[in-house]
Amino acid sequence: MDFLQMAKEFQSRIVEIRRHLHQNPELSFAEYRTSEFVANILEDAGVEVERNVAGTGVVGLIKGKSSGKTIALRADMDALPIEEQTELEFASCNRGVMHACGHDFHTSILLGSAILLNKYKEKINGTIKLIFQPGEEKLTGATKMIGAGVLENPSVDAIVALHCWPELPAGTIGIRRGPITAAADFVNIEIKGKAGHAAHPHKCVDPIVIAGHVVSTLQTVISRETSPTDPAVLTIGQIMGGTAPNIIPSSVKLSGMIRTVNPDLQKRMPEIVNRIVSKTAESMNGEAEIDYTSATPPLISDDSMVALIDKVATDCLGEERLVYLENPSLGSEDFSFYVENTPGVLFRLGTHNERKESLLPLHNSGVVFDEKALPIGVAIMCESAVRYLS
Repeated sequence: MDFLQMAKEFQSRIVEIRRHLHQNPELSFAEYRTSEFVANILEDAGVEVERNVAGTGVVGLIKGKSSGKTIALRADMDALPIEEQTELEFASCNRGVMHACGHDFHTSILLGSAILLNKYKEKINGTIKLIFQPGEEKLTGATKMIGAGVLENPSVDAIVALHCWPELPAGTIGIRRGPITAAADFVNIEIKGKAGHAAHPHKCVDPIVIAGHVVSTLQTVISRETSPTDPAVLTIGQIMGGTAPNIIPSSVKLSGMIRTVNPDLQKRMPEIVNRIVSKTAESMNGEAEIDYTSATPPLISDDSMVALIDKVATDCLGEERLVYLENPSLGSEDFSFYVENTPGVLFRLGTHNERKESLLPLHNSGVVFDEKALPIGVAIMCESAVRYLS
């Protein structure tokens, strides 16, 4: 079966689906119309469908001619709270919401794959499970879907996902052995001092000054407490405190995130952050309350599944369209929870062309993805599933 040729012949339908999704984006766990749209397309194609999984998730099942292994293909469906500024004719009709991370691409590619795979299911051994997941942008959708049993009945032996990647030319496939995205941890800090008049700071304990030292000292976590060979990022993105210029407040709140690709470093980070924050506050007569939450582990692809995508991409597209990514992204993906439970791989789908807007990063209000990449994504997903089951 030449899935690439079939996907190209089918491209107009995939584009139509993608543009509908792009025009009608919905936020995490509110993908009501999106999941209905997805489920209806699957049912129209003759795919067995389970609706309302973990709220707004959808699962499709394609059973081949004989029993065998089960492979899952996953796409995320949610959009971002961003006002679109692309001037596309099919730009978002939902004000303040945009598919700026390519989830409309992911969903339309998996729908296209479902239609083609179901059409030729008599030539497939085993079972293909299609997972349309809500809430990836909240980094909790995957765990909700897993909790709802999507990796069981039948039990999933391997799983594949893709992600749009503006850094690569449209239709290029990017893969990486080992970690491809980072763990995401979040920290909320409250620095407590003693309030008073700005004219008499010696009678107070100034939490704003302490917070400044905390922010500065936390930067030494990456430079002095982690190995230079372990990529990591620590960012304080919010500081909230004070009510007037002549008042020293009683407390200041800070929020930030930590990203790591080494699982052992992720485990060490809570102790490091707690020690630095609490001791810095204590040294200045203040106190610190720290709430540290681990959101996702790093996404570490299985070597054998990376090899599968390598072989499929090389055979379908040629060696020149396959790129081994030198470094992991410090972004995060909750697909990591699936690959903690079963061998899996996430590959990058290049989406940029000669338009400068296509080179903008993910989560940018003006980013434009090249739709010529859609049939490439369909072909790699289909061929990967069929070869794995063979």
